Amino acid sequence: MKEWTGKECTGWGELIGFTGASLKRIVVVLVLLSLWCAPGTRVLAASEWDAALDEIHNLYADYTSLQTSLKSDLQRNQTLHKQNSAALAAVNKQLQATNAVQIAKLKATVEAVQKKHGPLLEQYNALGKQITAARKANNLKSVTVLEIKRNKLKPAAAAARAEVKSAASALAAAKAEAAAKNKPAKNALAPIAQLKKQIAAQNKLFSAAQAERSGADKRYKAGVQAGDAAKAATAMKQSYNRMVELRAMAGQLYSWEQQISTALRAAELKLPK
Repeated sequence: MKEWTGKECTGWGELIGFTGASLKRIVVVLVLLSLWCAPGTRVLAASEWDAALDEIHNLYADYTSLQTSLKSDLQRNQTLHKQNSAALAAVNKQLQATNAVQIAKLKATVEAVQKKHGPLLEQYNALGKQITAARKANNLKSVTVLEIKRNKLKPAAAAARAEVKSAASALAAAKAEAAAKNKPAKNALAPIAQLKKQIAAQNKLFSAAQAERSGADKRYKAGVQAGDAAKAATAMKQSYNRMVELRAMAGQLYSWEQQISTALRAAELKLPK
């Protein structure tokens, strides 16, 4: 059922002297007339017919008001969700920037040192494997020759390993320092993961209820077109009930988004300076 706000007819309503409220009443009358005058109207007992029309008439104002409120709630939720998403991205970006320059330099140093000493350390390790194989084969001559070669490389290999280890330790220390600086803010962000799961689950329920409401709206329109007041009234009530549920779910979603917003504000205050 199309949402009616009264704004659509403000211009010509003023020209003929009607207010928005009177225009809404006219729309209700037109809907009722369409039910009364539609071709192929099903014959109903007078009391049943009147009761159905009364239900539509009595619910119409609340129905349109609820439509407006639900639309406003959803726009409010969407606005806060976008704000939270942008804020979370900004916080994460700042967390990633902690010690980023220092870490990048140290990482480059580690890679350079590993590349520099890689061939030497690979050769030294290969000699160790060859010595082990020669001993298993009881080839003492080869063991002796290989040990001489390895021992010749041993001082250089030890120095290379020490340099690689030193660079790696400096990198690990910088990462640990960044993690320590970021910990307070990350702790503040911790509840957001669970809140997002709850929001995702609620959104699935919301989509299902929204689909049911859309189906009820279609049945309402079909009832009006067929002149079936009972069918139209039943569908209108079903759509209204779904909207009540949808608004309650929208309120819960907004509450969770507010909690996310609170967590983000706390995290922003705890970001490394």
